[in-house]
Amino acid sequence: LIHRPEIIFLDEPTTGVDPVSRREFWDILTELHLRGVTLFVSTPYMDEAERCSRVALMFEGNVIVCDAPERIKGLVEGELLELRPDRLREASHIIADLPGVLEVQTYGDLLHVFVDDAARRTLDIEQALGRAGIAVEGLRQTRPRMEEAFISLIRKRTEAEKRNTQYEIRDA
Repeated sequence: LIHRPEIIFLDEPTTGVDPVSRREFWDILTELHLRGVTLFVSTPYMDEAERCSRVALMFEGNVIVCDAPERIKGLVEGELLELRPDRLREASHIIADLPGVLEVQTYGDLLHVFVDDAARRTLDIEQALGRAGIAVEGLRQTRPRMEEAFISLIRKRTEAEKRNTQYEIRDA
C-alpha cells in the first residue's frame, strides 16, 4: 500500500490464490489490523472468517448473525464429536437415529456429530456402529469451527421455514 488508509474493503481477495500466498496475504492483513486499519473482508472461506474480530454470516442475501467468531461458534447446540467410519453414508444414517444426537454433518470422509452429552453418546455411537459392522477410526470430541456453526444455523433456519415458524438466533 502506498498510503495509510483508515479502512480497506476486500471482496474475496484470496479466491483462487495458492495456500502459501493466501497465508502470506493474511499475515499482511493481520499486520494492518494491528496498526489500526479497519478491514472489511468478504470471503467464502470460513477459516478466514475465523481470523476476523467480528463476523457477519450471510445466507440468501441476509445477515443471519453478526458477532465475534467465538461467540458465533458458541451458538451451536450440543457438543461435537468427530469420527471417520469406513461406511460413511450408512454410519451417518445410523447415528442420526440415535437418542441424544442433535445433528450429523459430513466433511469429506469425516462425520461431525452434535450430541447433547459427548461422554455419554460416544459409547452409544461406538456400540451402534459396531453392531452394524462399521469400523471407526478416531472417534473424538472436538470444538466446532465457524463452518460447523454456519451450517448448523442455516439448517435450523431452513427447518423452521419448513414448519412455517420463525427461527430466531439467540444472542451469542
